[in-house]
Amino acid sequence: MQNRRIYRIVVTVACFLFAGLNAYEIIKGDYTALDVFLLVVFLVFGITYTYILLRKDKGI
Repeated sequence: MQNRRIYRIVVTVACFLFAGLNAYEIIKGDYTALDVFLLVVFLVFGITYTYILLRKDKGI
């Protein structure tokens, strides 16, 4: 299987970027429940992809 490291790095950066944009909307005070939900979703995906990038490959 091909190496997807570059793809995972791009997705991780994008997730944290979108989470930051949603956090900025929340800090400004002009937010909806969807903004809070998207912040949590993007943080979860960003942390997941960071974990995948940093763990040692077990050969799987």
